Amino acid sequence: MTDLSAIARERAALATIADAIVAASVDKGLRIEVACPTSRLAVVDHLAQALHARGRVCRCRAAGSEPGEAAGPPLDRGQHGIVVITGGPASDTDRGVLRVDVRVTAAAQDGFPAGGDPDIVLDYQDPDGPMIRYLAPHLSAGNRSG
Repeated sequence: MTDLSAIARERAALATIADAIVAASVDKGLRIEVACPTSRLAVVDHLAQALHARGRVCRCRAAGSEPGEAAGPPLDRGQHGIVVITGGPASDTDRGVLRVDVRVTAAAQDGFPAGGDPDIVLDYQDPDGPMIRYLAPHLSAGNRSG
């Protein structure tokens, strides 16, 4: 059973991430791809709830569930999956959409699909609860150039 301090630390980390995303996405749509172990898929819903609490209406869906969108890796292969959080105005181009890649790690050997460097790394390897290991400069407080 997870103790209350670990839950509080997770909520604080997700609040920090949500605050950074909301600040960087003023007047923009959102597309957040979260790559995480299947054991941590609830984190995606918790992040969506944190965004919603800050006024960003959004929804979660599996990568590849929209027409013409490339599918993420199957959830059973390597026990990892990609879930997408979308919200705000959508367009045929990516202009006006803040794209954020989040990687959630739960073990040192987490092998994620090849791809670019993530904008955010949320690490669950610490026994005291998750830690934000990396937050991209374009998501830093006060920088809204996305």
